[in-house]
Formats: sequence, C-alpha cells, structure tokens
Amino acid sequence: MQSPMPTGPVPEPVTGDEPPHRALLDAGWSTAWRPSPVREGATGADRIRDLAASGYAALPVPAEFGGAGASLVEVAAAQRALGAADPSAAIALNMHAFTVGLMADYWRRHRDSSWMLLEGIARSGALVASAFAEPGGSPNFMSSRSEAVPHGKGYRVSGVKYPCSLATTATLVCLTARVTGTDEIILALCPRTSPGLTAEGEWPSLGMTDSDTARLVLRDVELDDRLVFHRGPADVIDENVISGMAWFAVLLTATYHGVLSGLLDTAYDGVLRANAFGARTALLGRATRELLLLGGACRQFGADFDAGAIRGRAALAAAVGLRASLSDTRDRVLAAVTPVIGSRLYGRGQAAGGLLVDSLAVHHHPPSLLTCDEAVGAFCTGREMSFDPAG
Repeated sequence: MQSPMPTGPVPEPVTGDEPPHRALLDAGWSTAWRPSPVREGATGADRIRDLAASGYAALPVPAEFGGAGASLVEVAAAQRALGAADPSAAIALNMHAFTVGLMADYWRRHRDSSWMLLEGIARSGALVASAFAEPGGSPNFMSSRSEAVPHGKGYRVSGVKYPCSLATTATLVCLTARVTGTDEIILALCPRTSPGLTAEGEWPSLGMTDSDTARLVLRDVELDDRLVFHRGPADVIDENVISGMAWFAVLLTATYHGVLSGLLDTAYDGVLRANAFGARTALLGRATRELLLLGGACRQFGADFDAGAIRGRAALAAAVGLRASLSDTRDRVLAAVTPVIGSRLYGRGQAAGGLLVDSLAVHHHPPSLLTCDEAVGAFCTGREMSFDPAG
C-alpha cells in the first residue's frame, strides 16, 4: 500500500519541459498519486487489478483505518491523472472511488460501525463495484427496481444491475434495492462471489471497452443486515443522496477532464509538428480555456463541499450543475478541436479517434441533462427539487 497522502494538494510544478497548455490545465491539481505504467500485453481487467494493488483502492479511506486519507479533491486529481493515461480503467475505478468516498463521508457524519467496512477495503485492497444502474435506464437515479425480501437476519435480493463496471474485478458490490412491501431503499455491500450473483454478457459500448463492464444478475442473493450501511425512504433527498451526488459529480468531471486533456495533447502535438498555426491557434485556445474553467470549477466545488462551505440543497444544485456543465464542455471542446485534428478523429487505430469515442460516454452518466437543469432551476426558484420527471 502506498504511504498516506500529504495534507492538502501538492501543486503541479511548472517546468521548462512542460508544454505550455499543460502548465494551464495541470495547475492546481495534486500530484501525490500517479498511475503506474501499463504492463505490456495487460488486458483491461489486468490493468484495473494492477491499479488496485498499487494502493489506489485505499485512497479515500481515512488514515486511521489504513487508507491514504485523501480528500475529495485529491481523489479527483488521481482520477484525472488516470483519465489521461487510461480512460477505460479510469471510468471503471471512478465508480469504486465514488462508492468508497461516499462510505468514508458517511462514516465521518455518523461515526458508526461502517468503519469496519472501510478498514477491510484498505487492508485487502478490495475494489467496490457501484451497482445502481438498471436495464432501460431511469431518469430517477434514486429509485430501484431490485427487490430486497426480508429473510432471517438480512434480505434476499433479486434484480439486474446494468451496466456495471468492475463486474468481474470487484471484491464487493455496492447495490441499492427496494424492500418488498415498503417505500424503503437499502444501500449495502454484497460480496461479489455470493451464491446467486453472476456477471453476464458485456456492455456493447463504442468506447471505454476495457472498463470490465457487464450485467450483474442477482437471484435470491442472501445479504447480511450488517452489510447495510444506509436505509431510507425511496425517492427522498437526504444527506446521503447529496453527499453521493457531490462525490460522483466531482470525480466524474475530473475523470473526463483527464480524457479531454489527453485529446488536447494530441491536437497541440499535431499543430506543433506541422508548424501550421493560423486559425488553429484560436481554436486550440478556445478548447483550452473551456477545460481550464471546468477544472477550476471542479476543484472549487470539491474543496467547498469538503470544507462545509456549501451544503444541503445548495450543494446538490451545484453538484448536478457541474455534472451538466461537464457534458456541455465536452461538446464545445470537440467542436473546437475537430477542425484542428481533422481525419485523425475518424481513423481506425488513431489515438485521437479513440479519445473522441471514449469522451462521448460522458453523456451516458446520470442524471440526465434535463433533470440536472430542472433541479438547479427548482432550487433557484424555491421549488422542491426532484429527480423524478414524472413527479
């Protein structure tokens, strides 16, 4: 396991060898954790396991439980570095970081027995899959079609979670399910090797193809009540929903900021090698300032949330606003760099083409953009916020 991260972000140093655009984009991001080089011939699942073994799995776990004690912004910086180096692994591990970060934040607020789960993750280097999404999708990410039937000292859970990253590499699965006959939703950890829990098929996506994403099927999976770390009314916005959305939005934004920074590297390299500037200079400048502002907003919101400077419904509105702005920024960056990179964006085997498709996955993540804008508008007009468009 890596040594604990230092307190506070370590600024990215600016050296004479650093490309000028990177001096802008990397400024302010912690460099305390960097991904190790990819082993030759390693599969996507191999790379994910290597990263977990390098200490990544324990980054958000408090230091007193054997983790690195990384803050939200420090974990985001690690995700950004990984997004630039290995987009598929980054999007898969983003779900682990979000889930464990949420658990750590939950423990800080409640000081309950959930510390034992965190300690186990840190000691074993276990990866945690986030099994919230369900087939067909739902604009209301707070709901669940999976059923938890009370049984003995826990539940029997049945349902399908799809798409689910880390489907075969995770040790634990964090899942949601609705308790039968009630409006209660449970949030619990389930061992990946539990009888009745299987990973089936694959996610037929265009990009992020090495993210170990598949369909998780639960058939009467027995779940010990001690592994339930949150329960509450379905469709109710509580502190757990707010914390989860804050962690998710910041880490997701940082991940794709890394992917898009890698795409800009390719664009700048092509222009400098060809010594062809003209209108390309303005287009690259436009793309760079878009990413610069997105990165600053991501770090600021993460720091404010960690410090308690923004909380409650205001924090939720800021989080979904950041998530929606990420999609908007991705499209503006691509619009600017497409004339610069040209046909390399569409050529098979071209790095730029791969990054184009990988970045398109940003639009797949919940909440939907209309839901995000509705939530921000509702907060700002004093109306009740909801993630259920039919509500």
